[in-house]
Amino acid sequence: MTAAPPVSVCLPVYNGERYLEETLLSVREQTFGDLEIVLSDNASTDATTEICRSHAADDPRIRYVRHDVNRGGLWNFNDAMRRARGRTVKLAAADDVLRPRFLEACVDALEAGGPGVVLAYPRTQIIDGDGHVTEDLNDADLRGDRSTPHERIAEFLRAQAAHLVFGLYRADVLRTTRGLRPTIGNDVVILTEMACRGRFALVPEQLFLQRRHATQFSAQGARQVQFHAPGKDVRFDFPHARLAGELWSAVTTSRLPAGEAARSLAAVTTTWVVPRWRGVAGDVRRAVTGR
Repeated sequence: MTAAPPVSVCLPVYNGERYLEETLLSVREQTFGDLEIVLSDNASTDATTEICRSHAADDPRIRYVRHDVNRGGLWNFNDAMRRARGRTVKLAAADDVLRPRFLEACVDALEAGGPGVVLAYPRTQIIDGDGHVTEDLNDADLRGDRSTPHERIAEFLRAQAAHLVFGLYRADVLRTTRGLRPTIGNDVVILTEMACRGRFALVPEQLFLQRRHATQFSAQGARQVQFHAPGKDVRFDFPHARLAGELWSAVTTSRLPAGEAARSLAAVTTTWVVPRWRGVAGDVRRAVTGR
C-alpha cells in the first residue's frame, strides 16, 4: 500500500451522472495534487458507475468502491470518511465544484494556523443546475476563529453557515467526533462538535461553488429524512426536535469544562433552537394530523 497522502477527498455518490464528471474533474485538477479521492458509489443505477470506473482507470489517486446495496447518503458519507487515509479530509458532494486552488489554499491555512485550527474553509458562491453563479454568500466576515467554543458556535449557527461542512478538516480531530448523525441538519451538528475542539480558518478567496438544484436528494422536503436515515417513518421522526437534541449532544459529548459547556449549550439554544421553534411545533402537528 502506498504512503498515506496529505489530503483525502471523500466523494460519496448515488445516481449522480448529471454532475459527477464536472465534480470529479474539479477535484482531479487541483493545484495541490498529493491527494487521494475516495469515490464511494452507493449502488447507483444510472451511468454513475461507468463514470467512476473511467476516472479511476485514468487516475491512480482514485480509490473507487462500489457498494451492492444503497444504504443511504448518510451511511455513504460516513463510510467514505472511515476509508480516508489522509492527514486532512475534505467531504465533497457529487454536484459541487472546486476551483483549482481550493485544496492548496485550505492546506496552507491549516498549516499557518497550527494545531489549534481544526477546519479551513474558503468563501463560497452558489451555482444553479446549469453552473451559473446565482449568489455570493455573505461569508467574508464569518469569524470561525473566535477564541472560545460558544463564540464559534454562535457565529456559524447565527449565520446558518452549513456550507462550512465542505471545508478541509484535520483528520485526527474529525475522528474524535460522532461523525454525521442520522438527522437532517447533521452538517451543523458535526460543525458544532468541531467548533468545540478548535478554531476555523477562513480562506478569503471564493474557491467553492456549491450547487443548488431542484433534483438533489438532500433538499426535497420529506425526502431529507430518507436521505439521512433510510427507512424512517417521516411522520414520526420529529426531525426538528431530533436536530435540537443532536446539537445539544454535540456539546455535552465534547468534554468541555463545565462553564464553557453551559455557555455553549446556551449558544445552541438561543441562536438555533429558539428561533426555530415552529419547526418543532410542525413535527408535533405532523405526527398528530399526518400533514
